[in-house]
Amino acid sequence: MKSEFLKFSSKRILFSTVVTSVLMAGSPLEVFAADATEVQAVMQTGTVTGRVVDANGEPVIGASILVKGTGTGIITDINGDFTVSASPNATLVVSFVGYKTQEISLSGKKNIKIILQEDSELLDEVVVVGYGTQKKATLTGAVASVSGDVLESRPVSNTAIGLQGQIPGLTITRTSARPGDEDMTIQLRGASSTNKVEPLVIIDGVPAISNTEFSSLNPNDIENVSVLKDASAAIYGARAAGGVILVTTKKGKKGDKLRISYNGMVTANTPANMIPLAGMRDFASTMAEASYQDFVESDGNGGEVITQRYVNGQTWNNVLAVGGKTPHAGVSFDDTNLLVIDKMALGDPFTYVDTNNLIHYYESNNWLDLLYGTTWSTQHNIGIQGSSERARWSASLGYADDRSVIIATDDGIKKYNARMNADYDITKWLVFNMNISYSNRYKDSPLDGLDGNNSGMYDAPAAPAYTPSGNYYDFYVCGRSPLSAMQAGGRAKQEFETFRYSNTLTAQLTKDLKATGSMSFIKNNNVQTEYKTTYYVGAPYAVNIEKNGNGEVIGYDVNEQLNVVNAGTKSYAQERSQRTFYENYSLQLDYNHTFGNVHNVAAMVGANAEKRTYKNVTAKRTDLLYDGLFDLNTGSAGSTNQTVTGGSNAQGYISYLTRLNYNYAGKYMIEALGRRDGTSKFHVDYRWCNFGAASVGWRISEENFVKKNVKWLDNLKLRASYGVTGGAVSELGNYDYLSAITLSTYYFNGGQEQIAYLSKMTDYSRTWEKLQNLNIGVDFALFGNRLTGSFDWYQKKNNNMLVSLTYPDVLGTNPAATNDAKLRVKGWEAVIGWNDRVGKVDYWVNASLSDARSMVVDYAGTDTWTAGLVKVREGYPLNSLFVYKTDGYFTSYDEIADYYRQYAGNSALAKVAQSSANTHLRPGDRKKVLILDPDNDTTNGKGNTGAGDVYHYGDSDPHFNFGLNAGARWNNFDFSLFVQGVGKRNILRDTGMNTCAFYVNYTNILTTHLDTWTWDNQNAEYARLSLQQDKNKWNVDNNDTAIQNAWYARLKNITVGYTIPSSITSKWKIEKLRFYFSGDNVAEITGLSDGYDPEKGTSARTTLPFSRSWTLGVDLTF
Repeated sequence: MKSEFLKFSSKRILFSTVVTSVLMAGSPLEVFAADATEVQAVMQTGTVTGRVVDANGEPVIGASILVKGTGTGIITDINGDFTVSASPNATLVVSFVGYKTQEISLSGKKNIKIILQEDSELLDEVVVVGYGTQKKATLTGAVASVSGDVLESRPVSNTAIGLQGQIPGLTITRTSARPGDEDMTIQLRGASSTNKVEPLVIIDGVPAISNTEFSSLNPNDIENVSVLKDASAAIYGARAAGGVILVTTKKGKKGDKLRISYNGMVTANTPANMIPLAGMRDFASTMAEASYQDFVESDGNGGEVITQRYVNGQTWNNVLAVGGKTPHAGVSFDDTNLLVIDKMALGDPFTYVDTNNLIHYYESNNWLDLLYGTTWSTQHNIGIQGSSERARWSASLGYADDRSVIIATDDGIKKYNARMNADYDITKWLVFNMNISYSNRYKDSPLDGLDGNNSGMYDAPAAPAYTPSGNYYDFYVCGRSPLSAMQAGGRAKQEFETFRYSNTLTAQLTKDLKATGSMSFIKNNNVQTEYKTTYYVGAPYAVNIEKNGNGEVIGYDVNEQLNVVNAGTKSYAQERSQRTFYENYSLQLDYNHTFGNVHNVAAMVGANAEKRTYKNVTAKRTDLLYDGLFDLNTGSAGSTNQTVTGGSNAQGYISYLTRLNYNYAGKYMIEALGRRDGTSKFHVDYRWCNFGAASVGWRISEENFVKKNVKWLDNLKLRASYGVTGGAVSELGNYDYLSAITLSTYYFNGGQEQIAYLSKMTDYSRTWEKLQNLNIGVDFALFGNRLTGSFDWYQKKNNNMLVSLTYPDVLGTNPAATNDAKLRVKGWEAVIGWNDRVGKVDYWVNASLSDARSMVVDYAGTDTWTAGLVKVREGYPLNSLFVYKTDGYFTSYDEIADYYRQYAGNSALAKVAQSSANTHLRPGDRKKVLILDPDNDTTNGKGNTGAGDVYHYGDSDPHFNFGLNAGARWNNFDFSLFVQGVGKRNILRDTGMNTCAFYVNYTNILTTHLDTWTWDNQNAEYARLSLQQDKNKWNVDNNDTAIQNAWYARLKNITVGYTIPSSITSKWKIEKLRFYFSGDNVAEITGLSDGYDPEKGTSARTTLPFSRSWTLGVDLTF
């Protein structure tokens, strides 16, 4: 065994102590469950002793010794020795991590020596790379790989989201858990450009049509996922700047017997982390208090006096009763009138009739409780796999019904998947492969009512959902009930249908030379239908009104009218059809040969041609003529009521590629690869570009001096790579080198004249952005491959990033984007794992941590930006935050007077002027430092918004992304958990209701915003209450105090499973029957304090909560 380090007494003692502690923490080793049918009748029992060693004669400590068919077991001690009770004819099962399991027949022997052999599978593990596979041991690039088991072993509805946290450097963010609307972004090792650059996704050798196709893959079909993170991605040339994700689906294997499998699950989806919207009592009492906080002034004695109560045109500011109200403390006016808002603050339901005799129903209402709740999802997958003498095949069918947590109406997606992979040996040297797949994703969702404009989701929580007669109730009688809008306002539907076909012919021309030719095509139909329909809400009016002597209403009858919502041209039907047809043809030659048993050479050359054709048509008609009918033909045919748009385009690529690998005895490795790409997107004289990479590796652990002296070191490999990848072509358009002629009409020379002009300038010399990738890494494995890990440091430089410059208007048109900007990204990744076995318990722990930092080195000299979130600024990271520095709260009117004198004339004070009766600064407002560097102020004290009065706080990108996988197996039980999170992410709450109470004075508030400054609470989290938006903007907009660290650690999954013993299932001809219970997004801890989910990021007006999922599933194999 490679454990000579244990010869040193201190290390031996440490190791044996750890092993003993682990064993003592669990149940006694001698107690193991065994299948009843496997228990052998033992006539007599004796004692057997022995020693377990490795091929070098070193003792194997902690090896498992089990008496086959019984519950008796033990582990070897520090010298590799063991003593166990067994019958003379018993069989011992000996196992240890990193070695092949052996069965030893005693045949009456009382003392035995067992030699364990290393498991070569760890050395021979292969990884999918671009256009081939390579042994992991001799891989020189930064390539990460995960098995499809990661997705298959737990309920995953979105394949991309299922990879979140599984691969270091792969950052997958989302702002929603709503199926089909996750708003997902994928980045590999940080940004690669200020333009849209995402990883290239390859499915079975053919690029995915879009991320939607990737997300819609059936997780049960995936064999493994490899990610090319460094210059090794250059084999994909012009589209590899964002890295490459290689998805390989399952195939049949030689020798496979016919196997049929079924996987089914039912999932309960429950809301998680719903934003803490206030009820009527909290909302009204806080607003009532806020109405006294703006018209204040110093009383001259260190205190203040309230000179007026703020009211506006909202109904709740109407006078409900004249007199009888206790005045607010500190007022200098008659404050005895009871307003509607004051009665709302009591929290009890009541009715109010306004001067127009419209009846208003007041009742505490949280829309979240009406819209969101528990829903149910299901998944079913059937697979068949097998082989014959000349054929191998794997086929599957999948169905998923994934629902969001919206209970008010149907919302979710249904997915249908079918796939078949087949290989057929035409001859001994010629193999035909066919890969066919079909997927159809149906999305059906409400069009309105969910966080949309004018949805009413954030209105005052003071209106019931229905009138007493059962009609929808709309507080404003203008379509602001989210429930009615969601249920009756229309639907948005999408059918995303993809058919893939590819066939490959592989000819083994000689022992070392292989030729491969393939043809593939993808047909995608993306049909989107939406309609907004007319519906009605109740408008109750009071008739036959009775009043008392004081003019107060004491009785009335109700005449409920129906008000129409989405009338006339606001209703519409729209259909959009997008069709994509993709073709791919390739030819590849592979050569592999070993010279003199130590010189291993591999070479590949190939050519590839691609064509993508796209066509879309959109038709829309407004003013639907018949309630309940929403076909295009039911809309108005008037010329102003219908629109038809559309277009088509085509693009092509031709590529030539090559790769050369050499390694000496698996010890010294070198790789060189190159690709030449040409695209129709550029002018004919500038269409071609070259990309390439080189990498080296050194397996130090294979050196003789290491093998002999460091027996505990199984693998130590240093590697480095450098290369150039390309990207951001998609930002240029398909015919960007051409300038279209625009026709228009202008008033000229006394009349309307038709003119023609060029729509934009062009630049033939523009080309791909080129990313220079440098990576240095180390891989290691210790202690019989039980401890494994890797570390990578990388740098990416985009030295010809496309940027659109801003020129004076006198230019007369839009300039062309040019390759004049520069971006640099540096980062690192660390992975470590422990995999071991103690007795009959197999367990593992794997952890990863990564980070990336960007810097805009050059942005062609432009420096246009404002305070707040600045996505691009030269000399700073991407997504930088520039904020105002604050120095606590004002504590007195004297301090405020000095402040106004200090910054007299400063433009930042314009909307909180000292002369304003209701927006002037008060004690409890934020004290901003308007001039950060007085000695170098070039504005004469007037400030310069977005420059001299703000400072760089940091960036808003997620940093220190981490993941933790752990699990164990004991007898027929299995357990796993997965934790994913972000160590640091600056979130600037910039606009909307998530900044402070009454940022907009008629919207609801969050209960997390109620800790506000008062004279008795001067260390509050939020500034003094105000109903003036300008003052609230002063207190929160782009202030450093509005930034939170949205770090989080989320228990993404925990699964417990049990496999029925084979002694039972074999009677039913069942190979495997496993039941499991799984929880997703089970719990989290976060640095956020305002109640939002940390994965939402900066999203402000989004109430749809993330969901927790609880799944019961079954795996069945015949």
